[in-house]
Amino acid sequence: MSVLTVLVAPDSYKGCLSSEDVGKAMERGIKRARKNARVIRFTASDGGEGFCECMRGIYGGRMISREVTFPDSSRGSASYLYCDETRSAYVELAAASGLTLVDPAKRDVLSATTLGTGELIKDAVSRGAEHVTVGLGGSATNDCGMGILHALGCRFYDKEGLELFPCGASLIKTKSADLDALKEYKNIRFTAACDVVNPLCGENGAAYVFSPQKGADEAAVILLDKGLQSFAEVTGIETNASGAGAAGGCGGALISLFGAEYVGGAGLLAESPAFSCALDECCAVFTGEGKTDIQTACGKLVSVVSEKASARGKPVFVISGAVDESVNLRDSGVAGCFPVTPHDMDIEEAFRRAEELIADTAEKVTLLLG
Repeated sequence: MSVLTVLVAPDSYKGCLSSEDVGKAMERGIKRARKNARVIRFTASDGGEGFCECMRGIYGGRMISREVTFPDSSRGSASYLYCDETRSAYVELAAASGLTLVDPAKRDVLSATTLGTGELIKDAVSRGAEHVTVGLGGSATNDCGMGILHALGCRFYDKEGLELFPCGASLIKTKSADLDALKEYKNIRFTAACDVVNPLCGENGAAYVFSPQKGADEAAVILLDKGLQSFAEVTGIETNASGAGAAGGCGGALISLFGAEYVGGAGLLAESPAFSCALDECCAVFTGEGKTDIQTACGKLVSVVSEKASARGKPVFVISGAVDESVNLRDSGVAGCFPVTPHDMDIEEAFRRAEELIADTAEKVTLLLG
């Protein structure tokens, strides 16, 4: 029997399993169906959770940990990836300013800060980083990068000249800003990686679209949106730039104030030499996500991976927690979409048995390959 080589590159099942855990479950299922199968597995990320591990799998490097300020102003440890040879750093905003770092019952987006992400960036530059890529996604914040800027030496003041703590509630209060510290970073190349293309403000902006899941009620959403507009006017952030609304406005700060190149997070994986070589070697590609729906085709990791594989003539099989039956991904090169969760299974049981369900589905799909 010929050796079946499968490339496995799923997104995380958000709130349930990491990309790495999903990939391992798929690998178990594949090898149950074909014991001599060869599996090339990538930890994938669109810029959110798992971003540093994804980049480490492609470029190598070492993880550096340090104590930082979490979104709720508590202190804890967070890590970033540093590649000595290229003097490149990969910072995952979710690691220092992520939603998972805050107890769901205590989430307060108005007081949440990105200080910790700025502290990681500052540490990376102090070690000699000449290129910093920031993965945007999974944030607990809506402070327009005010915390990042503060950590790098910028300061913000209210109408009475009093210094403000960097958080969402301070955006509307900011009447002046000292951004001189940014001169120290003018020779650093920045890249922002994310699949979000929303503008900074308005009904499609950071506050209206994303802050409710971070704990904002209707009044907070309105306040934050006005604050983003006001803060942008004070600091010179472009509100309509594609991706400006990513990570509560951090995308806008990085693009406008650091000259960051804005790229799709999934593209960093799909365009890498390592992924290209794996495509050459494989017979099929397995990917997936927590839920495949209408958003999947809008630059999400599953569609990016699928399009890349399809262009090389490789069949793609999407194994997701749930699949919206109205979604058609054939144009992205998908040969089949398979939900792992039976229709009559409640969400708690599905989460508890997720790895088992993924492995079972991957086994069945592999058997279809012959």
